[in-house]
Amino acid sequence: MTDNAPRYESRDAYVSALKKFDAAICEAIAVSQASANRMTATHWGYASYVYAQLCSTGVSLVRAAPMSRWVQSDFQHWTFGNIAGYARALLDGYLLFSYLIEPTESEAELETRVCVMHLNDCTRRIELHRDVGAIEDIEGFEQQRTELREKLAANSYFAALDPKLKRNCLSGNYLMTDSRDERVQKIGIPKGTFDALYDLWSQHVHILPLSFYRMEPNGRGTGLENAVDRSYMVQALELCAALLEDATDSMVLKFPDVAGVRHGINSEFSPGPRSNLPRRRKPGKPPTASPPKATETSSALSTLFTKPK
Repeated sequence: MTDNAPRYESRDAYVSALKKFDAAICEAIAVSQASANRMTATHWGYASYVYAQLCSTGVSLVRAAPMSRWVQSDFQHWTFGNIAGYARALLDGYLLFSYLIEPTESEAELETRVCVMHLNDCTRRIELHRDVGAIEDIEGFEQQRTELREKLAANSYFAALDPKLKRNCLSGNYLMTDSRDERVQKIGIPKGTFDALYDLWSQHVHILPLSFYRMEPNGRGTGLENAVDRSYMVQALELCAALLEDATDSMVLKFPDVAGVRHGINSEFSPGPRSNLPRRRKPGKPPTASPPKATETSSALSTLFTKPK
């Protein structure tokens, strides 16, 4: 094998990556449930909704992954397309989560972030209802869109933004005041790496030629276990585990009292696998608290992309 030959991940590497993701999603769900129903700042509240969706998507991913303890099956289906969509959704969701939970310097900036998100959602609903012919529902959304635009126009933080950015926000095209490239840079993923992964995962979500041109007798793309699909899965599981861990760290920093529910694959929550269901404890013996792992996880996101090939 030459130095330029592709590196394929082994079955052991896959099992290790699956265990990492399993532990990350278990902790995330436990923290999400422990921090629910809180009165908090607006952007933290919306960030917690996104976090709950990250957990839901993570459950779908871990249930679709081969050899998962979360499901029982007579056989394993080793096609990367099974998890590509969930992995891409986690990546998209993490970008929005990191944007919403990031501290703001003023109430005006906070209002801008929330209004831009609302305006994007409102515009998409108008387009969706128009496409399906539900014209009677559009009037209400149009009124909401006008109100949101007026609110942004009167906002001092929004007024100071770049004119092109403001136009795109007011048109409802943008979900965030940050571009995707800016948000990717802030979370520490190299742009080229992000773009390559997002494109690769999208190709398998949409069943484009890249996903089937190299279907081969060795199993690639057929559902049989093979080195290529297994390696793609390892990469996706490791990245998504790191993203979930980082999001969970952020939630624990906002709600420190929930740190004690983080016990890796032994975290308790419901519904879930039988071994994760909450257990009755004797009075006077609360679970031992686990400290936040922000430092460890922050370094994991950067080292994930610098492993030797």
